Amino acid sequence: MRKAPALLLVVALLTTGCASSASRAEGSSDVLRLGMFPNLTHAPAYVALGEGIFDRDLAPTRVEVTYFNSGSDAQAAVTTGAIDATYIGPGPSITAYLQSGEVAIVSGVASGGASFVIRKGSGISESADLHGKKVAVPGIGNTQDVALRTWLKDHGLRAKDAGGDVAVAAIDNPELLQTFQAGHVDAAWEPEPWPSFLIQQGVARLFVDEATLWPRGRFVVANLLVNTIFLKAHPHIVKRLVRANVEAIQAISDDPTHAQEAAQAGLIQAGAPSFDQSVVDAAWSKLEFTWDPLPETLCKDARDAHALGYLEQDPKDISRIYRLGILNEVLKEEGEPPVEVPA
Repeated sequence: MRKAPALLLVVALLTTGCASSASRAEGSSDVLRLGMFPNLTHAPAYVALGEGIFDRDLAPTRVEVTYFNSGSDAQAAVTTGAIDATYIGPGPSITAYLQSGEVAIVSGVASGGASFVIRKGSGISESADLHGKKVAVPGIGNTQDVALRTWLKDHGLRAKDAGGDVAVAAIDNPELLQTFQAGHVDAAWEPEPWPSFLIQQGVARLFVDEATLWPRGRFVVANLLVNTIFLKAHPHIVKRLVRANVEAIQAISDDPTHAQEAAQAGLIQAGAPSFDQSVVDAAWSKLEFTWDPLPETLCKDARDAHALGYLEQDPKDISRIYRLGILNEVLKEEGEPPVEVPA
């Protein structure tokens, strides 16, 4: 994985002493610095990258990609201006907004596609069996970590760092298979394609499909987040980025088989293994790619994170994170209906 280079990029930009935070965040009209993760939930990013949609829609601006595994790393990068925009989950988006106020969600990306899987042989068949067990998440405080801890709380359980006896550990996704095979963890709450991959490899079974916990099975799992200083400096570039995201989602709808191939190729370049088609098919079936950011589900994520103590600030005004005017301009031009703009 290229987690370290992402961190080095942030550190380098923070320590140059050659420019203010604002000037870094304003960026350049020549380059758009974009973050993405090696998850199928970010498939529109990989389709836009692999199919030349970014190149076409953002020209003459060049897209420079940084790959992240942790939402907290991407959050730090976008808030400091080390990158200009990123595909990212709701959890770190919320934290970034409440801590800095200098980020905005400009489009939805994906709904669904996260599950709680149990290692075969772990002895877990019901929630009570999780006492004393160890569960993996992509990052502490990230979207899946909040979902896991909320579920544990609802079932009378708590993580060790919250006074309970369920150990929660942050493990990079590409390391999950080896960790499961070695018996170092007993379960994992992860975004696709990782749950489907572990199941296909015969080391895990499905315990909870997160979609079953949400009304109509829809919940935001990825959004497009931008630094607002960059947005103010280069609104035309952000509009082109939003258009590229919309066109990538349209391409996925028009030809899902080809889109799967493009996404798979992009994931491999980002450091993920080459997944069998059965894994991609299973993961794809759990995802809905949509430019609708499903704001009501992000608001619930924020309330859950606050209840867990991750957010000191009351997230009652979290809906202000949305800047959907540009998205609705693009949708009108594409002949698509507008999305709801939170009050």
